[in-house]
Amino acid sequence: MAKLLFAKYAGKNLEPDNSIGAKWLRLLDALDLAPAVKGKRTCIKMHLGGGTGFTTIHPFFTRKLVEKVRAAGAKSIFITDSPGSVLQAVERGYTAETVGCPLVPLSGQSDKYFEKRAVTPTFGALRELEIGGEVLAAEALIDFSHVKGHGACGFGGASKNLSMGCVTQKSRGTLHALEGGLDWNGKLCTHCKKCEANCPNGAINMDSGKFEVFYHNCKYCQHCVLICPTKALTMQGGRYRDFQRGMALATKTVLENFPAENRVFINLLMNVSIFCDCWGMTTASLVPDIGILAGRDIVAIEQATLDLIRIEDLIAGALPPKWEMGTKGHLFERVHGKDPHAVIEFLEELGLGKRKYKLQEIE
Repeated sequence: MAKLLFAKYAGKNLEPDNSIGAKWLRLLDALDLAPAVKGKRTCIKMHLGGGTGFTTIHPFFTRKLVEKVRAAGAKSIFITDSPGSVLQAVERGYTAETVGCPLVPLSGQSDKYFEKRAVTPTFGALRELEIGGEVLAAEALIDFSHVKGHGACGFGGASKNLSMGCVTQKSRGTLHALEGGLDWNGKLCTHCKKCEANCPNGAINMDSGKFEVFYHNCKYCQHCVLICPTKALTMQGGRYRDFQRGMALATKTVLENFPAENRVFINLLMNVSIFCDCWGMTTASLVPDIGILAGRDIVAIEQATLDLIRIEDLIAGALPPKWEMGTKGHLFERVHGKDPHAVIEFLEELGLGKRKYKLQEIE
């Protein structure tokens, strides 16, 4: 049974020492980082967001993590994410000065610094991945994740931060393509071009009067599907479980580069919004801030994350106008129609950990 550390957001009183910031420091001390990072080039993988979004991990938490990793004896430390997110990171307060270490594009500024790694076992068209060269050059990995909902797989946490966040744009497209394709109904389309204007990847063009997609750039994030006012766009196939299996296989492929003792997983359950940070915008939190989970087992930490996000805690008015919610399953399943536990099932099946865990609360 995995041991997970948990710092509850709410303090037992208003003394600063009982606030989440102070608990964060105690959690990092209890996490005992030295065995994982001492003498090693340490990669902290984050999702730095983009666009007008601002509810990513607060730089305070990032800086304190970097300080503790350095104090634990890391040879060097860097934070990494996709090239575009690193380029815009300053807009969310992430700079080398504020976080205390360099911010490095995982695949170089042009997304061309990568190594191809075979996926085993293969799954459909998923046979290899282009993994960022900076990630592969590290010796220790800290998976530092902001937990949120996700339209394609139910939720994004530790697994999504690695599977979709450590690969090139091309590989992200390959993974999302496991879901199916995009279908355009020209009779319903009013040519408002909201899909084109709001595509976070510039993959859509409506100049010809038809819906055209440059699939090299498309990540199948379904932003266009959800933003279309006339429902002229739909997702063909809807194979979300295939996407989740692909995420689990990609997570395994990334983690194979790091011995188990050199991996650390931290999930922040704050600003738990309905959509992924890759949408480049901030929306209302679905539930009140919960706290921080940390441990060495990715399966256990993802399971505990979902256990702590409860339907009964849904904040009134948190969902977008006219959003229809389901009546069964986890909160994320009711919101997005996809069972978020599927990726955990596949991660466990691949031998990456166990769902059973014991929480040790940080007072």
